[in-house]
Amino acid sequence: MLTILMAGLLLIKAEQAYPEIETTVPVSAEVGTSIARSLFPVGVDLSKFKLFLTEPSLIFIDPQRLGMQVRLQAYDHRPAEGIAESEMGRALFSGQLGFDPNSRQILLHEPGIEKLEFDRETAASRLFYSALIGAWSEQVTDPMRFEIPPHPYVLPFKDNIRNLSYDGKSINIGIRYQ
Repeated sequence: MLTILMAGLLLIKAEQAYPEIETTVPVSAEVGTSIARSLFPVGVDLSKFKLFLTEPSLIFIDPQRLGMQVRLQAYDHRPAEGIAESEMGRALFSGQLGFDPNSRQILLHEPGIEKLEFDRETAASRLFYSALIGAWSEQVTDPMRFEIPPHPYVLPFKDNIRNLSYDGKSINIGIRYQ
């Protein structure tokens, strides 16, 4: 019993000696791009075709919105039906950054497509464009939810993230150690 009491007193003293520490870690567009690149390439299976996304680049659009620009390949390959179409292009997706402390997920409020352009103007690229816009409006939720990426820059403090903010110049990761 005396041992338990002593251990409890030591824990109380330890809490008093080591108070809660809060800090903010800024993330530049370059670092954000590096983190995003560790998660790419990404394949997206849409009902009528597939997307292959590469070359992500984090872009700070304005003080409220940030975006992710990607290179994309839209393709529809159904050999049994004699269909083999593919088009390349670029897209810029954007939104307002948030964080859900309960689920510990990154949020993207008011997600949108800022730009969607194909390298060539063809019947296939027009179909892909229309289908992608339709799939976005049918399948994308507000807010979009993402897991915290398992990147070496984030891993040391991943479990201590308490909030995320964006000020137009950097993403700010609020961290609290207890």
